[in-house]
Amino acid sequence: MNMNDIISMTEEFVRQKMTAYDSGHDWWHIERVRRIAKFINEQEAIADPFTLDVAVLLHDSADSKFAGNDEVDGYAQIEEFMVNAGLNEIKDSVIEAIRNVSFSNKNPSGNLNDPVLLILQDADRLDAIGAIGIARAFNYGGFRNNVIYDPEVADRTPSTISHFYEKLLVLKYRMNTLTAKRLAAERHEFLEIFLKQFYKEWEFATGASNSI
Repeated sequence: MNMNDIISMTEEFVRQKMTAYDSGHDWWHIERVRRIAKFINEQEAIADPFTLDVAVLLHDSADSKFAGNDEVDGYAQIEEFMVNAGLNEIKDSVIEAIRNVSFSNKNPSGNLNDPVLLILQDADRLDAIGAIGIARAFNYGGFRNNVIYDPEVADRTPSTISHFYEKLLVLKYRMNTLTAKRLAAERHEFLEIFLKQFYKEWEFATGASNSI
């Protein structure tokens, strides 16, 4: 089986796994991260392109948010797929990268300097900020029925706006590669512009401002 066949098999496996995901974590998210990762690696030239592509494709397949928190089974399915696809040689490094990619993983382990992990993490985080990041945040907030914003308990209740401060505005400072840092700067600025406009409109809508 050649590399193109393996990639096609991996794409189909991922599409089947993501049927119940929200549209912020769907196949188009995978495609966007894929393009970003490819661009970063073309600039940095540090990761094996094939291994990186496989890791990008599989990186959300065991996402606990959509797997009933059963990550063990999710990773078991990924491992089984990779064995059947003849990917034993890169299986361990790909799974390790996937385990470590998440922003919410407070205890990463293994080779944290693996180029595949560094680029995958950058690409995934870049898709979480900027205009698309904002769209994804509100889409997921709706998916979870979270409030948009509650100014009375803004720091103590889960809301989409609080998510900006908990994660999105932090990501600019968590990029690994120089290429990602450059890309993150513009997207981060757009987050700040959006929040400024959001608060301006919110204050007007609640009666704090009565003039345009």
